[in-house]
Amino acid sequence: MDQAPLPDDLTAARAEAAHLRAELERHNRLYYRDASPEISDAEYDALDRRLRALEERFPDLADGDSPTARVGADTDTRFASAPHSRAMLSLANSYELADVAAFDARLRKDLGARLEREPLRYTVEPKMDGVALAVRYADGRLSLGLTRGDGRAGDVITANAATFAEIPGTLADGWADVFPAPGVTAFEVRGEAYLGLTRFAQLNAEREAAGLDVLANPRNATAGTLKTLDCEEVRRRGLSVFFYQLFPLATAGGAEPGPEHEFPTHCAEMAAIAALGLPANPLLDTAADLDELAARLADLEARRPELDYQIDGAVIKVDSRDLQVLAGFTAKAPRWGLAYKFAAEEAVTTLRDVTLQVGRTGVITPVAELAPVQLAGTTVSRATLHNWDEIERKDIRIGDRVTVVKGGDIIPKVLRVEVDARRGDERTIPVPEACPVCDEPATRAEGEVAVRCLNPLCPAVLAGRLRHFAGRDACDIEGLGGRSIDLFLAEGLVRGPADLFRLDLDVVAGLPGWGEKSAERLGQGLARAVERPWAAKIFALGIPQVGVTTALTLARHHPHIDALLAADAAALADLPDIGPIVADVITAFFASAGGRDLVDQLRAVGFFRASEELPPPEVAVVGDNDFAGRVYVLTGTLHEMTRSEAKREIEARGGKVTGSVSRKTDVLVAGEKAGSKLDKATELGIEILDEAAFITALQDNPLDVGASGDDA
Repeated sequence: MDQAPLPDDLTAARAEAAHLRAELERHNRLYYRDASPEISDAEYDALDRRLRALEERFPDLADGDSPTARVGADTDTRFASAPHSRAMLSLANSYELADVAAFDARLRKDLGARLEREPLRYTVEPKMDGVALAVRYADGRLSLGLTRGDGRAGDVITANAATFAEIPGTLADGWADVFPAPGVTAFEVRGEAYLGLTRFAQLNAEREAAGLDVLANPRNATAGTLKTLDCEEVRRRGLSVFFYQLFPLATAGGAEPGPEHEFPTHCAEMAAIAALGLPANPLLDTAADLDELAARLADLEARRPELDYQIDGAVIKVDSRDLQVLAGFTAKAPRWGLAYKFAAEEAVTTLRDVTLQVGRTGVITPVAELAPVQLAGTTVSRATLHNWDEIERKDIRIGDRVTVVKGGDIIPKVLRVEVDARRGDERTIPVPEACPVCDEPATRAEGEVAVRCLNPLCPAVLAGRLRHFAGRDACDIEGLGGRSIDLFLAEGLVRGPADLFRLDLDVVAGLPGWGEKSAERLGQGLARAVERPWAAKIFALGIPQVGVTTALTLARHHPHIDALLAADAAALADLPDIGPIVADVITAFFASAGGRDLVDQLRAVGFFRASEELPPPEVAVVGDNDFAGRVYVLTGTLHEMTRSEAKREIEARGGKVTGSVSRKTDVLVAGEKAGSKLDKATELGIEILDEAAFITALQDNPLDVGASGDDA
């Protein structure tokens, strides 16, 4: 996607930007909340760069809600949420030493003469492939545990955090002495929760022995464990944590901590974490220049196979806090830190066979069955082949020696064929003519790469729809997993979601692997499904192209099912994150026989309520500063930040950014090569700020932000 030229007209750019934003939002949810990423970090960054380029070329596309200006994904509706004391930001990603060199050069230029008084020194530490965790202590006692969430607020998981052997409920006497100045009464420490590779292997051995599905990989297992409602199960799994950030929250008498309470360097901060009795990664190192940085990165990558935990790179930070403050932040990341990603791990193995999977929308996906190989801490025996266009493009055949890649915890995929290793007996992979499950004809629509089964009664399609309906982001029905759904379908007990609410629990209790208690738990889970938030119910319907975020938007504007059924495409298209294409898909779904029947069936079993649990409205919090309530226009080229980042900074302070100059405009921010907008602003007598004055205004009206050093 990076190779294609940018569109020349705004209409085409708007359509592409909408598609990219939807894709990035989906991948954000998969990575941050569901811990099930489908693409590598490099592929994600390519999408992100393309969207940023569009927003730069067409300023009218700039949007403070764009994924380019935000971090993470929404919180989990099953947990209470709480705001972060400081924004939990990511770090910018880099993949080559050239990126590190550019980072070093920019910092030295920005910090300028200050480096004559204080030499630039970096810290280098492992970038854990785990899940971000924030923990607060008040008066020496554990008071709160939070997930990352969207970077502004996270899920409250205090009870689960308390099960970590390395997170004490009460700190030893004298804990406050670790801070540079006296009087600290509360603090926050941030880090990465992870599952050690040895423990991960033990858990999977136990699960295999018990006939349970094995855990996919350590990161997914960590994310799922943190969101488990059973604290004892969290304790049994034995998660670990490394902390990398420590800062005070309150001092005696309730006063705000001052600069004297902050640690002067990251090295001092890490030493204080260890002095508190909390785990800090011992592989922290320092570097004085680019050559030393390159050596530290090479050393750490070489040690990667020896570690009992997964890392996917290194974190580089400016050691001095004073220099960090001078370097500052963008809307999304600190300028004083960088995540250097190691190359994705690869392995060569044999493609033994290809099996076919059928999803809930009928898409048939080819899956490579591989000779088992160790990769990224797990045994890989399957890899996605995506579709037959991809198979043809890479010329993949059964019997080939193939290179498989698995960057961190993405789904393994075939990177390339080792053509030189061919013996001549390899077999091509034909496009299926029939569904492998129901044997109905398989079709591929013109212009589509997907091969589909169009049989709505295909057992695989039914099972996929039921899994989606019962899933965590949808109805979250406890006790109803994939094996149970397959059993219910095989026994003829269900055909669709509404049938779940008609189940005879006495009959269920008599099924293999079931009993009275498990059937009772299922009944309780079904009862709770009716009480689920309205947005979760909309998502559960399985409307094509309607993910969690779009379901939330629909719920905010349509308070019950009848309002949603009555919505027309034009009105839907005007809603945030929807647009005309998705609007047409939504209205077509409810107009279809299948969509109407699903709604009617669920209505008949009492799934819908006249008064649903609505999501809270989106409220912008505006502080008391020079930006609040003022209208800004951006023009010309900015060097310190992109225009999207400038827009985000203004909006975060309560200002509004528009695309054109009018009498309603309060301030024009003019970068280099400002054109007609500058002329019009001068004519109207509007306040004009050059980039330097704009940066000064931002610094004079600061936001309370911090950065989570390792989660990038």
